[in-house]
Formats: sequence, C-alpha cells, structure tokens
Amino acid sequence: MFPELISPALDFEHQLGACVNAMGQDDAIGQILVFERLSGMLHMRHIASADLAGTDIDDYEMVVFDGGNTGGDTWKHVFFPRQREHYFVYQA
Repeated sequence: MFPELISPALDFEHQLGACVNAMGQDDAIGQILVFERLSGMLHMRHIASADLAGTDIDDYEMVVFDGGNTGGDTWKHVFFPRQREHYFVYQA
C-alpha cells in the first residue's frame, strides 16, 4: 500500500539463499510453498528448490520454507519478496 514506508530487510537475499541451500542438504526434509495471485485469487503450490532459483522471486506474494532435518529439527522461514521482508521460526 505504501511501499516507500517499508524498509527492506538488509539480509533478504542472503537469508533466501541460505534457505535454498538448507533445503538441498542430504538430511533435509520439508517443502517450499509459493503463493501467487492469478486472476485476483491467491493460489498456493509446491515448488522445487531448483525451480525457485530459476524464477523471479518477485512474482510471488509469499514464499514459505517448511524445513527441517532427519534429526528432528523443524523450522519455517517466510519471505515476502515484494517488500523484501522475512521471518524465521525455529521449532525444536
């Protein structure tokens, strides 16, 4: 609504790259979900790490990494590409 009032997270690109790398680890579990608006409606779909890296992240309204590892750690990292905002949630 007022994009000039939102200060982007300085580490957005770094954190996004870290999530893509984490999902590619040998012991990684989880999925990546993207939310995009098509014909006025918000749609969610699963996307592979390689496919996400090959797209313009700004095409999505939200990207959710629902990750973890086989050792039992779980975490979520939510990105809002257009605002360059992100939030990390660690769940032990």
